[in-house]
Amino acid sequence: MPNDRRSVSTEVHHQICQHYYAEAHLLQERQYREWLSTMVAEDIHLWMPVVEVRFLKDKRPAPTPNDAAIFNDRLEDLTQRVERLYTGQVWMEDPPSKIRYFINNVEAFDVGDGEYEKRCNIFIQRHRRQDEMSQHSLGREDRLRRDGSGFKVVTRKLMLDARVVQDKNLYFFV
Repeated sequence: MPNDRRSVSTEVHHQICQHYYAEAHLLQERQYREWLSTMVAEDIHLWMPVVEVRFLKDKRPAPTPNDAAIFNDRLEDLTQRVERLYTGQVWMEDPPSKIRYFINNVEAFDVGDGEYEKRCNIFIQRHRRQDEMSQHSLGREDRLRRDGSGFKVVTRKLMLDARVVQDKNLYFFV
């Protein structure tokens, strides 16, 4: 994120936080179509880069969307993943996981033209079947666009803290 950002007002910060709480609620309730239609911009780019653990002396640049990624999705990809969940054919989500999203340390910056950059920390607790539980902590950087009285996600970068994920799959949305 650039250094010439302006922090948003308390009112806008509150609106952005409310947007994220509403988004988490839709995802927890498995209302994926509603999430796509109300929270996601048509020109969305969602990516989760593969992160390397490097020594401090390793000065290679951070990953870009052109590098290897766990997710590197546009709206078409997200729509396909969402629709697949409604087919009943995603065995890894039948029965569905119970997921809780914990969103904190929200920072928001006005970048002009009705767009905002936001970063936060996310903690996800996921329960599958009878005795499977996994936890994920990650950082999330978004660009939001004002849309009427709300916002839509234009870009989302997800950065897992764990180098090796101990979960059986990552078939959930963040």
